[in-house]
Parts: sequence; C-alpha cells; structure tokens
Amino acid sequence: DPLHAKPVKAGRYPVVVDQVLAGVFIHEAFGHLSEADFVYENSKAREMMTMGRKFGKGLLNVYDDGSILNQRGTTLYDDEGTPAMRNWLIREGMLVGRLHSRQTAAKMGEHASGNARALSYRFAPIVRMTNTAIENGTTPFEEMIKDIELGVYACDAYGGETMLENFSFSSGYAYMIRNGRIAEMVKDVILAGNLFSTLENIDAIGNDFKWLNTGGGCGKANQAPLPVGMGAPHIRIQNVVIGGE
Repeated sequence: DPLHAKPVKAGRYPVVVDQVLAGVFIHEAFGHLSEADFVYENSKAREMMTMGRKFGKGLLNVYDDGSILNQRGTTLYDDEGTPAMRNWLIREGMLVGRLHSRQTAAKMGEHASGNARALSYRFAPIVRMTNTAIENGTTPFEEMIKDIELGVYACDAYGGETMLENFSFSSGYAYMIRNGRIAEMVKDVILAGNLFSTLENIDAIGNDFKWLNTGGGCGKANQAPLPVGMGAPHIRIQNVVIGGE
C-alpha cells in the first residue's frame, strides 16, 4: 500500500531500475551530454566526452535513432535535410559517437548525424535527440534480483536534474529487494551520483526492452516541448547512493 510505505533508509545499494526510469536516465543524464553544440561550447564537457573514453562495461550499448518508425522522436530527415540514422553513442562500454547538426559536425570534423531539429519554422534548428535508448541485453529480471541480499527496485521517473556529470532522479515508486525477492514498497527513493561511475557500475542489462509511451517532450534553448523517444530494458547498477531518511 503506497500510503503506508516507509521512507527508504539512506545508503548505498545495488539498484534495479525499470525500463521507464532507465530510459529517462539515459536521455537526461547522458543524451544531453551527447549533443555536440553543448560539448563544443563547454570545455569541461569536451574533456569528459572524449571519443574512445571507456564509460561502462562491455555489455553497455547506447544509441540515438530517428529512423525507427512510429516512435515519438522519429524524423526520417532532420530540419537541415540530413537523413535520420542510427547513431551509436556507446558501443561495448566505449564512447564512439555524438549527435550533430551540419554546423557542429563541420566545427568538430565529424559527420552530420541527422539531429538538427527545430520546434517549428519559427526557430533555427539546434542539436536535439530523436529516439535515445539503451540496447536490449540478455539478463532476465528474476536473475537480476536473485543474488541481491538487500537492494532497491526503483520504478518510474518523477523528475530529476542533471548538472554536467552529476545527476539526481526521483523514482515514482520503489520496493526493497530482500534475499533475491521484491519486498515491501518504500518511498522517497532519490538516486544521485556521478554519471560516469554510475555507467561503469551497470553490471546487468535486461532482455525486456521497451519504448516509453509518455507524453510531453524535451526542452532546450526555449524550444519546448519537442517530441522525443526513450527506451531501455531493466538495468542493474551496483553501489548507488540513495537519499532517504
């Protein structure tokens, strides 16, 4: 019963994150850092987002793809006429790509990726995500939780904020995991941490990928709401700082 859920005891836990929260996390915490206009203009971001940098274990793959049919961020062509395509951002744990307009691609000596998007003809196209996702993995949910003596299962996203590599997200609702099973519901589950150590701590990726069918959209440079897609399977992250009591 959510009304009688106790606040989670603050600490570090292994956390299993559902598809919604994982999708919002990869969009907010990583997707925005992959937008090349931001990287180009921000020397700290340029240092962090170096091609070939290892961000996670070999099982982590992340992409942005505006060519997938019938998703919220599907564009086929961006607003500069570049065809949408699958752009790999992380492959096997390594940073391999970023999102570009023609302008940022020329400035950084990379290729236009089909990510120049405008809210309408009244705005200039800027670098925006399309459909951003963590690629499906191989671990069934039961296997993900079965070795966890004490952990948290965090579901749904209830807002969050990111500052460069630091993030903080509130889950919509959550449960304790006790001895490999989902136990009582808990509240006030806020996940906070450093993006890069969190990506490094992802040690299992589920086999149950799904796209989020949420409304709303993404805001940037006074252009909001732009429809974007987010998707992910369940993921397991070790050593997450959870705020609570």
